[in-house]
Amino acid sequence: MNDENREDHDYRAVEYLQFHQGPLVRWTIAVLGILSWPLILPLALLARLSNVIFRTVAEFLGFVPYFPGFILRYEFYRFALRRCGKNVLVESGSVFLYSDVEVGDNVLIGRYCIVHECDIGSDVLVGERCTFLSGIKQHNYDRVDIPMNRQGGARKRITVGDDCWIGSHSVVAEDIGRGCVVGAGSVVTRPIPENSVAVGSPAAVIRTRSSSK
Repeated sequence: MNDENREDHDYRAVEYLQFHQGPLVRWTIAVLGILSWPLILPLALLARLSNVIFRTVAEFLGFVPYFPGFILRYEFYRFALRRCGKNVLVESGSVFLYSDVEVGDNVLIGRYCIVHECDIGSDVLVGERCTFLSGIKQHNYDRVDIPMNRQGGARKRITVGDDCWIGSHSVVAEDIGRGCVVGAGSVVTRPIPENSVAVGSPAAVIRTRSSSK
């Protein structure tokens, strides 16, 4: 057995059941979500009044354990974000900092992620401890006679396209096109074109995905 076949032999197939739920599971989650509305709906309405309230509630719910946490977080973001699609799983420790963002359908956000002003498409996988920044100019630092925390900065909205996989511990500060893979620990400081595989700090494209094997 050569080295490549030996490496393949060490792996076992995994099916991510979140995206292949049976009707009973979907029905149970939906019912539990509705039962949470007496708590969640007032919080979501309050969160629309102020980003301070939104962030406070988001951080509080972020540390509710996996179950019932993923239900409470989904129902809150479903009503508090500008858009939150179907079948979105936000795992414990992960927080959206701003309500004016959109999330598509069938999205998994791993544990301990921080999302700034970032719109996330559908069918996106996000590994653990990823950070999505609002661009790379959040803090000005050119002057040395004034502390950096007094020099202001600038933010912009970034986008992660549909069908992307963002590896664990990545920092994303620029747009990522549809169908991209970002390797674990990468730092995205330049836009990544569609169907690219990008790795490193700063992230660089190493190949392009295609429909062929």
